[in-house]
Parts: sequence; C-alpha cells; structure tokens
Amino acid sequence: MRLLRFQTVEKIAELAKDREVDFVVVAGDVLDDNALGKDALQQTSDALKAFGDIPVFLLPGNHDAGTEDCALLRLDLPSNVRVLHKREPISVAGGTLIPCPLTRRHESEDPTSWLPERGDDDGVRVAVAHGGIINFDDSADSETPNLIDAQSVIAKGFDYLALGDWHGLLNMGPRIWYSGAHEATRFKEKKPGYALVVDIESSGDEPKVEPVLVGQTYWNSIGVSFSDDSQVAMLRDRLNATPSISKTLVQLSLDGALSMGAREELDEFLEDYGQRVVFLRTSADNLHAQPTDDDLASMSAEGFLASALEELRQNTDPADEDAVRLMYRLQRKASDASA
Repeated sequence: MRLLRFQTVEKIAELAKDREVDFVVVAGDVLDDNALGKDALQQTSDALKAFGDIPVFLLPGNHDAGTEDCALLRLDLPSNVRVLHKREPISVAGGTLIPCPLTRRHESEDPTSWLPERGDDDGVRVAVAHGGIINFDDSADSETPNLIDAQSVIAKGFDYLALGDWHGLLNMGPRIWYSGAHEATRFKEKKPGYALVVDIESSGDEPKVEPVLVGQTYWNSIGVSFSDDSQVAMLRDRLNATPSISKTLVQLSLDGALSMGAREELDEFLEDYGQRVVFLRTSADNLHAQPTDDDLASMSAEGFLASALEELRQNTDPADEDAVRLMYRLQRKASDASA
C-alpha cells in the first residue's frame, strides 16, 4: 500500500504539470506519524521530486504536527518544496497563501482564529488549515480539537479555504473544500482518492474547483446473505470484475446457508482470490453449510459413519458443522486421488 500511495503522489505531479498549476498545497497529514523511519522519509522526498520546479507547500496536520520532532522538517526536500510550519503569509503567483499549521496534535483553539483581515494588496487570498469544521457533525462541540470556523475565515476576505483532515472529497461551500486523502485508508471513507484543481481568476471571483480522481486502489465492502448456491458464482463474477484486482482491498460479510459443495467452492475461490488482492477480510461466522442429500450421497457413507453424519447434520453446534465439512473435504480429496 505504501508503494501505491507514493505512485499516486507521482500521478498528482503529472496532473499538476499537465494543468500548468502555479503551486500545489497539501493541507496536512503528509505523513502518518512524526516517528516515521528514514526509509519512509526518503520515499517521501523521492516522490516529491516528481513535481519538478512547481512550488509545493506542505502543512503540518495532526499526524505530522509542527512539534520539535516534526518529521516534515527532517525530509530532504528539493528547493521548490516548503514546509508551512510557521504562521506567516507567503506571496505566490500574484496572491497570498496563509497557512494555519498545527503546532501540536490537538489544538484547543481554532487554528484559523488568528488569520488577519484582507489587506490592500493581498491579491487572491488562500488560507490552508487542518481540522474539523464547526457543525461538521453532531458530535462536534467546544471540546473537539482542531475545530475550525470556516465561515469566519471567508468573512475575513479569503477567496478560498483549503482544508485537510477529512479523508474524503467534501464541499462545504463554493470557497471551502476538503480534497481528502489521495488514497483511501479505510473501508468506511466516502469519496477518497481525489485531487482538486482550483482556479481563481482574481480576488473576489468564485473559485472554479475541479475534482480529479487520482487514487489507484479499489476498496470494496460487500455483504451477501446466501439462500441459493447460484449466488456463489454471482459473488465470484462480481469480485473478478474489479478493474484492477492487484490494487483491490475487499471486506466481505457473509451469512445465510449453502450446500456443502457450494461452500467448498466458495472457500476455494476466496483462498485463491485472497492471494491476488492487496487485502481480503472475510466475516463468515453466520454462514452455514447445510449438507444436502446429494452431498451425503457423494460421501459414500455407510453403517456407523452414515448414522454419525446424519446426527451431525441434525445438530446446530458450529463444531458439528465443521466436522461434517471436514469429512466432506477429506472424502473429496480421497475421491480425487483415486480418480
């Protein structure tokens, strides 16, 4: 996954060059942690070289806060890349970029509260900050760290507020956007994998914001309640239809009932599929294998063994079900070996 993330950074650099942007801003959490080792820091430095001469600005967020051990400040950066660890305006492309870095992981005060009103010669004003927005969700209150009053920022004469922290693409108003993470980090995230191309003609103009999909990974969370053996083939076809299986992460929640043969078919497919994807997590505690008459007949059980199988078949104990499945699997292997 780490390699894919760095490849996506290079993809963003290609986009920046293609669109001939004036500069690139990363609104916090460039790095996962300030304790990252030299290998991760070197990979980050190497990836940033892909931007060539385009100015790139990196804001410390809550994961890479601008503390004394800030990992961003330990990067071996080319001259066009700058860490925004100070609250000071930067003149860029005829406008003004004003960063609001987090100097600790959790700020009790609004990290944008210090922002000044518009000056006479500021040009296009862009603020960049990292945190949640007031009324961002029902749980936000006065004790929520890094909480931002975004409307107050715009009221001070800013043309655009670039935000980080939320991992998915999110528009909070014509001048307020979260670009989200360039690659997803968990299954529940909504609309990850985007970069924003922002065009502001002049001060006061409404920004033209174009979300561009740059993410390369596919995160699929799938639930299936089995009631018919044919659904195994349907699930197999659905999973195999993923555009790039080698860049796919899958979370499966399976329940219901299948015949012994269909359950074995499913298990064999998932074992193979799990070796082809980046990640596969399967929850199947409530998926039961119920042996049909054909299943039992295929096991060629007679006498005591047949009676034992029938007794196991009637019980609902998971251990009994596992025992039947094991006997079925062993019988299949024996049949295949003698064929």
